[in-house]
Amino acid sequence: MLVYRVREGESLQDVARKFGVRAEKILADSNCAPDQFDRGICLLIRRPEGREYVVKPFDTLQSVAEKFGVSKEKIMSDNRLDSPYIFIGQKLYL
Repeated sequence: MLVYRVREGESLQDVARKFGVRAEKILADSNCAPDQFDRGICLLIRRPEGREYVVKPFDTLQSVAEKFGVSKEKIMSDNRLDSPYIFIGQKLYL
């Protein structure tokens, strides 16, 4: 589980899409009502296990790590990468 702070202009649906979880699940895990959702609130996100991500143009290992709230080192370890370079179309397990 990770803690995520809502940024300016983000909607609950934006956060749900970012992490691939249902909005209702985020609210339930965070013990939060929809009317409490606002910039700066901290949400608890329970990510699905075994998530797969396909590298897109302009992705870097750092940007993927930030997007999913994990460290570059964990992605490298989980995917047995010898270097931080990733390629378009490459599958990463998070």
